Amino acid sequence: MSEQVWLSLGSNVGDKKAYLQFALEKMRQHPQIKIGRKSSIYLAAPWGNKDQDDFYNAVVEIFTDLSPWDLLNFCQEMEIASGRKSLVHWGPRQLDIDILTYGGLQIHTNELYIPHINLKDRMFVLLPLAEIDAEMDLPLSGKVSLMIENCDDKCSVTKIIAADQW
Repeated sequence: MSEQVWLSLGSNVGDKKAYLQFALEKMRQHPQIKIGRKSSIYLAAPWGNKDQDDFYNAVVEIFTDLSPWDLLNFCQEMEIASGRKSLVHWGPRQLDIDILTYGGLQIHTNELYIPHINLKDRMFVLLPLAEIDAEMDLPLSGKVSLMIENCDDKCSVTKIIAADQW
């Protein structure tokens, strides 16, 4: 039985749009992943380490019967295949993929934290989610629209590429 999963995609190195498209194509090729809805791409100021280029961010809904850990491994493999090297925490990267939610699961380990621990604190995740469904009720987090109202993140986030253009 496939689970509904929400992923956050980001890139702030090189051809940012191409890296996000690369991730989508890799997911399309995986026999255990079906892509559902996707947001537009947003230009967002960096979160955490601010001394770097702005990010392209988007959110993608997938359906999968991969386990959460197998999905995490696949996401990390996509990041590595894009050329990503983790040299600095929250630093520049070709591709960053976070599992935001996985069905209704709650997982709290050093390797995997679902729902994502910073989901409600990141406007660059909340705005793309709201574009898809502002009334979406996420496990342990609540409605996306209410998370946006309560979010303290004041970083600039602007829609730049429509969902059907990437």
